[in-house]
Amino acid sequence: MVIGGRKAVRYGPGPMIGERAPSRHVALDGAVNVRDIGGYRIVGGPEVFRGRLFRGDSLSQLTSSDVERLDRLGLRTVVDFRTSGEVLLGGDDHLPFAVEYAHLPVSGGDLGAIYELIASGDHERQLRELGGGRAASFMVEMNRGFVADARQREAFGAALRLLCSPGRLPLLYHCTGGKDRAGWMTAIVLTAIGVPRELVLRDYLLSNDFHRTGYQKLRLDLVKTGIVADPELLRPVLELSPTYLGAAFEEADRQYGSFGRFLAYGLEVSEAMLTGLRRALLGDLVPPEPVPLTQGPRYLRRRGPRVRSLMYASSAKMIASPIMTPMSRSQLLELWLHSGSMTPWCGGVMMLRFTVDAGAAKPQRDGAIIANCLSPGLLASGTT
Repeated sequence: MVIGGRKAVRYGPGPMIGERAPSRHVALDGAVNVRDIGGYRIVGGPEVFRGRLFRGDSLSQLTSSDVERLDRLGLRTVVDFRTSGEVLLGGDDHLPFAVEYAHLPVSGGDLGAIYELIASGDHERQLRELGGGRAASFMVEMNRGFVADARQREAFGAALRLLCSPGRLPLLYHCTGGKDRAGWMTAIVLTAIGVPRELVLRDYLLSNDFHRTGYQKLRLDLVKTGIVADPELLRPVLELSPTYLGAAFEEADRQYGSFGRFLAYGLEVSEAMLTGLRRALLGDLVPPEPVPLTQGPRYLRRRGPRVRSLMYASSAKMIASPIMTPMSRSQLLELWLHSGSMTPWCGGVMMLRFTVDAGAAKPQRDGAIIANCLSPGLLASGTT
């Protein structure tokens, strides 16, 4: 349980793109892009509650006072989209006591190759591979990959099902910069509950404001050290564009026909889960579902290696605060079919505790899930 009661967040004046609105920024010394996604008004309905759902950048550099600030938010759950490599380089999250932590890595395309290219100091190669709109094209394809790549899509679906679960809010999800992966996750949530697209885009572009000073300094430092000759080559990678978010939405429509079908088939979120999320973020008196979901097949077959059933000794952090989230039907079926000691479920809700490596060949498989059968439900945990 969270120590102390939940307190209101202070909202002072802050940067805004377009129409002015109260700042949702959570001021921290060790992170610059932590924000409350509440306060936006859905179509024909109320505003999204504040203090329920937060987005952010890396939490590995938080000070003790920052951790106290997060504790005053009453956080119950933190979802980390950083890859294992990013965690190794940046460090573990600094979190308040008893906050539940879920590691759901999303690779976000081959950004490592971009960073290697920049670090190489090869100016001609940088111009050849990043110039002429190629850096922007890379970012467009990266955002398409959030939808098209099953490994990345599955991690976003797991995160959405987690925050739909009762008792998981207030929740904060984050990546390293809090702009690309956290940006798409926010777009998914806000769109699913009925926030109009123009407000979704406005929230998405706010990351440019919060990172502007830091990224300007970074470009200048890279030029001073001779690593980069033309700092404008980095702008498409460091700054967000409406085109990037539009590419993800277009890919969802292209592959699934509508955003509602993307939620149902791509992210495997049921109408009951979405209804629970809307009530948690909007209250009981809300209009009908803004994004109709098309009922999918009862079971979605997936191929993959056999998942062994093992007793798993979790770390102290996970034992102290296991994350419980409803599994999708396909995950339930797969774990049942591929685990020799499991018995079919009968009624009840099957629950999952896990870490998904979205950079692995087959996330939630190939050792990413180690099932722990503690009937009548299922507890699963894993490593990356």
